[in-house]
Amino acid sequence: MDRRATSRAIALVAAVVLVAGGCGGLTGPVSSIPDGSASTAGAATAVPASRGRPTQPPPTPVPGFEDWQVINPQGVRISVDSAGLSLDLIGPLLWFNEQRGVLFYRDFTGDFRATATVRTWKASDPSAPPGQDGTIQLAGLMARTEIPAENYVFIVSGSIGMSTGLETKTTTSSRSIYVQRGLPTGGNAELRLCRVGPTFELSWRHTDSSEAWTLMSTFERRDMPQTLEVGANIYTDSVPDIVARFEHLTVEPLAPGRPC
Repeated sequence: MDRRATSRAIALVAAVVLVAGGCGGLTGPVSSIPDGSASTAGAATAVPASRGRPTQPPPTPVPGFEDWQVINPQGVRISVDSAGLSLDLIGPLLWFNEQRGVLFYRDFTGDFRATATVRTWKASDPSAPPGQDGTIQLAGLMARTEIPAENYVFIVSGSIGMSTGLETKTTTSSRSIYVQRGLPTGGNAELRLCRVGPTFELSWRHTDSSEAWTLMSTFERRDMPQTLEVGANIYTDSVPDIVARFEHLTVEPLAPGRPC
C-alpha cells in the first residue's frame, strides 16, 4: 500500500472514532461513595438511568424489626433482647449539617407518635454514663428525609459535653440548629417525638415515672414530605464510647388533627 492509501485508511479510522464519541458511545462511570456523592473513573461504561437518586439500605435481619433499615450500618452493632433494642456505636459518626450518623428506621407516612425509654452508658464502662469529658455521645428519636438534602428533627439524651443532658435539633437543607439542657440522671430519659401536620413536638420525662411530658422544642417544618424515616439514632463528635438501649420503642399513627 502506498503512502496516499495509508493516509486515507488512517483518516477513515479517525472519522469512525470521532463519530462514535459524538454519539455518546464513550461515557465515564459514576460510582456511589458513602456520603451519597459521586466520583468518576477512567474506564468506559454506561451510566444507569437511576444513578443519582437516593438509594435505600436493605432491610435488616434484626428480630422484630425485619422491615426496618439502617443508615451507616458499618458504624453500629444492633441487637435485641428481652430488655429492648440496643445500638452500640463503633464508628465516629455525627448528625450535624450534611454529616450523617446512624439511624435505625422504618418509613412512616402521615402524622405519628414515636416513643421510647432511652438509657445510655459507656461501652468501655457499662456502669458509667457516656461522655462527660467534653464529647457529644447521644442517642434518641429521629424523623428524617434526604430530599433534596439532609432534613430532619430529633430529640436525644446522653453526654452533651461536660455533663449528661438532652438535645433537640432541626436541620434544614443540611443546616443544623440545636438546643441543649442538662439532665442529672445519667443521660437516661423517656423521649417522645410527634408529628401533627407541619408541626413536630419533642418532649421528655424522667424514666420509670408517670409524670407529665415536658415539651422541650417545637419545630415548624412545612418543607418535610409526608413520608419520613422514623426511628432510633445514635452519634458522636469524637471516638465512639456509647451504647443506647431503647425500651418500648414504638411508632404509631395519629389521626389527622389529633394532638400528640
